[in-house]
Amino acid sequence: MQIPPLVARELLAYSCQPWTYWLRLLSALGAVTVLVLMTATGEHRLGQDDGLSLFAGSTVILFFIASLNGLRSTSNCIGSERRQGTLVLLFLADLKLATILISKLVTNSMRNVWAFLGTLPVLGLCLLLGGVSGSVFVKGVLAVLAAAWLSLMVGLEQSCRNQGEHEAFSHGLRRLLLLNLAPLVSPASLVLSAFLGRGFFGYTYFWATLGGTVWAGFLHWSFAKKGLTQNWQEPPPEEGPLHSGQRAPSAPPMTGHLQKPPRLCGDTPPAYWLFARYGDTRQVTPLPIGICFVVITGFVVLVSDWDTIKFAYPLMMGAGRFVQMLAMAKIAPQSFADIARPGALEILQTTPITLKQIVRAAYHFLFVHFRRGVLPMLGLDVLVLLLVVLRTTPEDSAWGFARMLLSQNSLFLSGLCAMGVTGIWLGLKQRSLARASFSACFYFLLVPASLYVLRPASTAHLTAVLVIAYCGVAVVMHRNLGHLVRGGDSVQPLLRRPEW
Repeated sequence: MQIPPLVARELLAYSCQPWTYWLRLLSALGAVTVLVLMTATGEHRLGQDDGLSLFAGSTVILFFIASLNGLRSTSNCIGSERRQGTLVLLFLADLKLATILISKLVTNSMRNVWAFLGTLPVLGLCLLLGGVSGSVFVKGVLAVLAAAWLSLMVGLEQSCRNQGEHEAFSHGLRRLLLLNLAPLVSPASLVLSAFLGRGFFGYTYFWATLGGTVWAGFLHWSFAKKGLTQNWQEPPPEEGPLHSGQRAPSAPPMTGHLQKPPRLCGDTPPAYWLFARYGDTRQVTPLPIGICFVVITGFVVLVSDWDTIKFAYPLMMGAGRFVQMLAMAKIAPQSFADIARPGALEILQTTPITLKQIVRAAYHFLFVHFRRGVLPMLGLDVLVLLLVVLRTTPEDSAWGFARMLLSQNSLFLSGLCAMGVTGIWLGLKQRSLARASFSACFYFLLVPASLYVLRPASTAHLTAVLVIAYCGVAVVMHRNLGHLVRGGDSVQPLLRRPEW
């Protein structure tokens, strides 16, 4: 059978890209990593119970690879043709629109096929070990294929909207996340129901969700055809008007100097650079704190047994989160003082910047600053939870450990939000920064810690009460800050030099 010329052209282009070969290697390496972890945690032996766990871990890895790589491979397939000027040539070659889209879909889906072939040896080992029934195996494979199908269609639809490469991938990733949260369409729920669904309801939900996922893919296919039909003559975003032969004029600078730019991949709010430029570089930032605790705790997890992990991991990561909250208590009140000390606010007074814009800039700064230190810690929580699920036996459930991590992270994130808003408000209202930092530490750290010491038997109820209290404080302080901001239109209240 002769391959169509357009498909042969695309396959030849992909065969010259290094990522085509690295994907197969990384997919197989991920599957082998799960096998090594199970071997190390299962007393160097594998049985029928471990065969199901190994198949579940491999299916989860394939799900993430199929979703991300499918979106990545198709989100730029039509956009690259626009930038190279070959999309019009394809239509001049007497090719139909459906033929072009099908060729792009077939050639880009081969990457997921190669990744799937790289993990076949590990999947075959799962069947040899036993513990995996035929229905579970078929449902797991169908869930991975459904995830790949939906991600390919979402990426193809975003690529036909005549967007830039990063913009198409960013919008497609958000669309894919929303679809994974929607019932009866979510490929993630397919993976869960393949292993947890039992009885008539479980089988009915799986097949109904599989049909909904296939229907959602065809719906995005129709959106892609409609979008490409309407805008196939439009130039790519970085070029000038059609038939002008000129580059697009540069965009005018944003007014206000602190307004948030469009959310594209790699963009950072200008407010972060403003506060980071004039900030105190001697203080420890959240990123080194998070990396330090992640490295130390990760090493302890690798060399310890299950009983030690259950005791040591929440304790060490709780200490790391406590240090992050101490950093928030110190940095948040100083967000204005750090730019007031070198006289930067006097310079900002000569620009049309209002107090509301500066407060919004402080929000952006704290969010970006602490996100870089919190995300490694959350990533380690996910990896350790996956390791615990693979290590535990049916008699020893991991739900208790998961609930502990959930309560700890809920308390930590709500406390950070409340301390950030309160710290900005204290930085505006009080002259003494030492007093502002001490107030934040006392009311948000020492008082809650004393409650746990006084009532050690009611930790679950205290955690729920503190999370609600932190959220309430964040809402109330945000309203107070809004009233304070609406009271003045300039930076005059901030021109006083703070006391250290």
